[in-house]
Amino acid sequence: MRMFRTVLAALVAALLVTGALSMSASAGSAPKRIIDEDSPRSHQVSYNAFKLKGTVTEPQLDGTALPYANQPVKILKKKCGTCAWKVVKKVKTNDYGIFKTRIYAPEHGRWKWRSKVDHSNGYGNTKGLVWTLYFR
Repeated sequence: MRMFRTVLAALVAALLVTGALSMSASAGSAPKRIIDEDSPRSHQVSYNAFKLKGTVTEPQLDGTALPYANQPVKILKKKCGTCAWKVVKKVKTNDYGIFKTRIYAPEHGRWKWRSKVDHSNGYGNTKGLVWTLYFR
């Protein structure tokens, strides 16, 4: 009887340890939303302004995607390669998950732009493509 309890306790401990390890590994890998953006280079509004347009969707378990409707999207800008990303605008999506904003090119140098949706409702932080604007 003592041997049976020892073996049973070892099996339960092994199951608990593997369960705890699998839970901690999956905690950092939340699903991400999908940000699909049009290239701003094809949408020049004025001599230094471009239109950034994108769609944010949330993938569902059944394989469909719902729009990220009426929710905030942050527009980030980076002035140099070693600089940090700064939030310059907060825009909202419409009922279809579409956001639109203007981004600008500097007189001298290069600016990098990107969109970001913060984590919420079980989805992780999602970042869009990086767009570099400059004059030649």
